[in-house]
Formats: sequence, C-alpha cells, structure tokens
Amino acid sequence: MATIKDIAKVAKVSQATVSNVLNGKDNVSSDKIRRVMKAVEDMGYVINEKAQNLRKGTAKILAVVVPNLYDKTYIDFFSSFKDYAERKEYTVDLYITNDDDDYERKQIQKIKSRMTEGVAVFTSISDGSEAYYEAGFSNEEVVFISNKQPYNCKFIGYDNIEAGKEIAKKILQGNYEKVALLTGPLTYSGKMDFRNSFLESIVKSDKISEVYERVTTEQCKYQNVVRVFTHMQPDAVVTDSISLAQTVKSVYQNFYRNRPVDIVSLSPVYTIPERDIIRYEIDYRKMGIDAASYLINRNWENRNELIIESKGFSDWPKINSKNEENVLNILSIASPTTRALKTVVNLYEFNTGIKIRITESDYESMYKLVKNRGAELPYDIVRMDKDWFPVLAKSVFEPLTNIESNIGNSLDGFLPNALKNYSYLDGDIYALPGTPSIQLLFYRKDLFEDTRLKRLYYEMYKKSLEVPKTFEEYNRIAYFFTNEFNNESPIKYGCSFTSGEHGTVGVEFLMRYFSHSKRLFDENGNILLNTEAARDALRETKDSWNCSSKIEHNWWTDSAWEFAEGDTAMGIYMINHVSGFVGPDSKIRGKIGWSIVPGDNPMLGGSVLGISKYSKNKDIALDFLKWISRDDIGTATVLLGGMSAKKKAYDDAEVNDAYPWLDYAKKCFKNAQTNYYPIVDGDNIGLKELQNLLGVAIKKGIMEHLDIDEILETAMTDYENLKKKKL
Repeated sequence: MATIKDIAKVAKVSQATVSNVLNGKDNVSSDKIRRVMKAVEDMGYVINEKAQNLRKGTAKILAVVVPNLYDKTYIDFFSSFKDYAERKEYTVDLYITNDDDDYERKQIQKIKSRMTEGVAVFTSISDGSEAYYEAGFSNEEVVFISNKQPYNCKFIGYDNIEAGKEIAKKILQGNYEKVALLTGPLTYSGKMDFRNSFLESIVKSDKISEVYERVTTEQCKYQNVVRVFTHMQPDAVVTDSISLAQTVKSVYQNFYRNRPVDIVSLSPVYTIPERDIIRYEIDYRKMGIDAASYLINRNWENRNELIIESKGFSDWPKINSKNEENVLNILSIASPTTRALKTVVNLYEFNTGIKIRITESDYESMYKLVKNRGAELPYDIVRMDKDWFPVLAKSVFEPLTNIESNIGNSLDGFLPNALKNYSYLDGDIYALPGTPSIQLLFYRKDLFEDTRLKRLYYEMYKKSLEVPKTFEEYNRIAYFFTNEFNNESPIKYGCSFTSGEHGTVGVEFLMRYFSHSKRLFDENGNILLNTEAARDALRETKDSWNCSSKIEHNWWTDSAWEFAEGDTAMGIYMINHVSGFVGPDSKIRGKIGWSIVPGDNPMLGGSVLGISKYSKNKDIALDFLKWISRDDIGTATVLLGGMSAKKKAYDDAEVNDAYPWLDYAKKCFKNAQTNYYPIVDGDNIGLKELQNLLGVAIKKGIMEHLDIDEILETAMTDYENLKKKKL
C-alpha cells in the first residue's frame, strides 16, 4: 500500500507538502498540488480518515439512530437531517436498531468509536438517556426525538397529549360507533400520553358504542390488524404511526372491503395527497433540520426541549361539491410549472367533477395570440408572462373585484410584494400570482472549493476564488474557467448565456445594467443608454458571451439544462427553470451552490393567472384560482417541479430538501428590480418590447463586432422609434 513517503517521491515534493495538499492547505503552489494529486490517483492512495481526524482533533461526524427506514417518519427525519448537516460539511452516519434495545446498546459503542460529535436518536431503550451517557456522551451531545426520557436530556418532539385529543375530536365529529385503536409498544412516555389522551376524550362521549384496543410490535402488525377486523367491524381504526395505518389499509383493501372503514393516523407530512388515510400531520422533516442545527451550532440557550407545532389534519379532499357539467379552459405558457399544474389539477377534477383543459403554447406564439386576440380568447383562464401583464391585462382580463368585490380580503400568505407585482394594476386586482420567479446565481461549488483551482486562480489574479459580487468579478472567474482562455480549466465554459431569442439577450444586458444603476429611464421617459452604466453593462455582456458556449438557447430552460450537463462553471437563471439541476440526468446534482446575482439587484420573472373577459364561467374560474393559490396546493406544485407564490411552499422542509435554493430565494424577493419601464401618455411601453429592441441591437452588435457606442446608439434610436409609434 502506498504511503505519504511514496507519494512525495513520485511527485518530487517533500512529505510535508504532500500532507498539506491532502489536508487542503492553501500554501502550496498549483503545480505541486497537481503533481501530488496525480500521484495519489496513479498509486491508488487512500487517506486514513481516522488518523486525519485525530490530527485535526475533530471528525465532523454526526449520527442518526432510527428503528427502521421503511416508515416515512424516519425517512423524512433522516433525509432533512442529512441534507442540512452535509451542507455544513458534516458526515452523517445512519444506525438502524429494528426497535431492539439490546441491539441499540451495541450500536452506541460503534457510534462512540467513530469520534461522533452528536447523535439524534429515536431510541428503543426505555432509559435511553442513561445508556448514551454511560457510553461517554454528554447531555449536550445527544438529542432524543419523539420519545422523552426519564433523565434530564435534550429533546425534540410534539405535543402527544394534544394529538390524542385532536384525533379523538375528529372521531367524535364523524358518524362512527365502533372504533379500534392500534398502537406500537407503550414503553415510551410519548406513546402512552397519546393513547391515554385519546381514550380519555373518547370515553367522555356516549357516541361511541365500542372501543377495541390492540398493542403491536412491527413483527406481528399484520396479525394484530387481522385481530381487529375479526374481533369487530370497526367504523374507524386509529393508529399512532403511518406504518401501522398503511398496514391497516393493505389488510382492509385486500380482505375486508365489504366493511366500510376510515383510517385515522398520526403521520409525517405528505405534500402530495394520500386519500385513503386521514392524517394528523407532524413535520418530522423540520425536526430533522432542528436536530442537525442544534448538534452543529449548539444554539439552545437555557432550555432542554423543543416542541414542534403539529400541522394538524390535512384537508386535501375538502374542495367543492361535484358539478359534472362545467369545463374550464386554460391557456398557459409551456414551462415546468405547466407540467406540474397538469398533475395537480387531476385532484381538482376528482373532487369537483369540473374538467380542466390546459393548452400550452411557446412564449412567442402565445404573446402574439394574446396581444392580437385580447378579450376574444376562447379560454376561461390565461397564464401569461409577468412582463406582459402591465400592457395586456386590461384588454384580456376581467378585474377580479368585478367577480367578487371583497376578493382582496382573502388574499394572504403570499411572498413579499407578490400581490403588488403580479396582481394589482392601477389599484385594481386583475390576476393572482401564478409562478413568481427571481434570478439567482448558480455555480459549481465543487470547482470553487477545489484546492488546486483556488491556488491557480490566486496565482493568476492575486485574488481569492470566491462567489462573485460584481459582474467584473463574474467575468474574471468566467474567463478563468473557460478552457479556450485557460487550458488548466477542467471544463469548457465559464458561464452560460441565453442568446437564442432577442428578448433573452435583452434580459442578459438588463441584469448587468441594474448592477450599476437602478434607473433605466429619466423622469421624462428618456432611455439612459448614453451613460457609463450602460457602457459598463454592455462590455460585461460581451465578455460573458465570449465565455459561454455561444449556442443559441431559445429559453432559460435550455441554458439551465446546459449547466446541468456539467461543462459550465456558473450561470444566472430564473428559479422556475432550474428544477432539472436535481433531476436524475443532472451531472451537477449535489455539486452546486447559489447566491444573489452580482450587484444585488435581481430581476423578477414568472407569470400571472387571470380570468379572461371571454369566459362564461367566471365564478367557477375564480374558485379555481383561489384553489390553486392555497398553501397546500402551492406546496405540492413546487414539489412537483413548478413554482408558487405562497410563503409556506418555501418554508416546507420537504420542498427545501428537494430544491434547497428556494429558502434563499424567498429572502431575495424583497430586493427584486421592478417597474423600470416608462409610461408614454398613460400607455405602458411593454417590457417585452423593450427587451426585444435591446436584444436586437446587442446581439447584432456582438455578432458583427461593433463597438460599444455604436450598439447603444442603435438601441436608443430603436427605442425612440418605438416611442413615436406608441404616441
């Protein structure tokens, strides 16, 4: 087996240099780093992590202990815990106990031997706190989940007593006479509290004629479910875990379907509906995040426990009564959100009987159709681009206040400024936010953190390789990563550039312009292109284009996919086009970081949803818009790859596990650049028209290598001609 001494000899460096390289020190030249890493690869050297951790004095290892990994409760907790911890550069070990306390005690010793810094545990040991402390863990190093311990300990859980009362209340509100209660072993205080609370609430009522209780282990749960159905014909079965509920469902649907029964259960959160089980939901994903946050940051001051507020009962099926005769026709721009919408509306159709027909159109074709046909569009609902809204809304949409005068009173829970930017026009409500979107900078985190590349960048520019805060820095990094200009770069392109449509080129220029100035027009509506801000922005636009693939991507989804292919170092994208970054075909999954766009002045994008003046189903259309704007529907839409305007969608732990940049994006909406196009005699010059004319001049100028002033002069002339046409 190769040693550090062998590596040093082959790489022709000292052993100290090899040690510094393997430990990520930044005091070694890029050439020596390259030689050492090549020798390591050629000789198959494996770093001794345990020895390395001993030298560092820390292992940055956390452990999660769960009974199994087939119950969604534990899957949710572990996935969120692991995701949070790994973003903080911790390793997470998983231990499965099979709910066996003796086996868990053996696992504790393994956990300790790994130099584990913290443990989150769903313990199977009745006195688990004592077992972990005897193994050498301190009170600060272990957090117990769900099952509170008899000794003083750190604890995260929910109110079991309240959960028992709420489920009992649900049962008493139903038309039930015979009820079965099925629980796991009652050796834990939380399970016993739930059971006692439920039964005490039930026995106070004379509505229930019989309550049958069974306690089961995981190994014999099928036998015990069968015992329930052979003992009685229950109207409802209550369980204390989703695993038991799903077992009841399986046995019932296969063997006892002639006996109608409702299943009510404690449950983790289901962003996508589960119709056959009535769920009282607990957010175990949030518990996972909170547990990892505590063990890493030790941020609990003068407290030992954190009680998570339950989400309560999911009310997915509760919509409108069925109506078999209505159809809603929707016209929508083609996008990932439209694909998600097509899935979500199946639930609406199932519960209302109202058919939803969605017609997709590409961006340019739909713009021409909406602009030319206006109120004559044969659709009930139109999902149009946010940039068209100020110009086209009054000719296409029925003001929502004409349909429901107090609609504004029911609009809450939206992202900051969402209603202002996506709903209101001249003080009236013409639409609801469809898919608010914002620009973020995405970059290859693995490249930015590569020791050799960081050192090489420093040698070339005498600056640290960091996430760019200006477009000058952005282009310098883009040149560094473009293999055409730097043959040491491991990838082809420094940045992406969406140049297929004139409008997208206009946006590429504008986002750079707004990093220098917040105003594109003066008080008189004159465009400010004869300025240093415009010249700087155009230079930066040209430099970025030079560092790109120069493929004419027609839309943001295409350039985002190019980034996902793995040959580009960074790019700026609207977040409603980037769900593919975590897709199965993405080559950058787990390798990306994100940040505010250079200049800290991101542009807004996305769409609005409005009701066509043509529609003869305006009341039903408004009901649909309110339904699609619900918190739970918005959250499901985002999880399916779309976008939503609802804050809760961005706060949802499962959504953030899937698309971890969304929590960051939520904070950026307040700073977004809006309303930067002028008014000419009361008539908006459309942002799309403005972006197009800028894009025409800039793209032509870049392709023909015109100078900066010539390109800007052409754009100013085109704008003046557009203004005269409007007048």
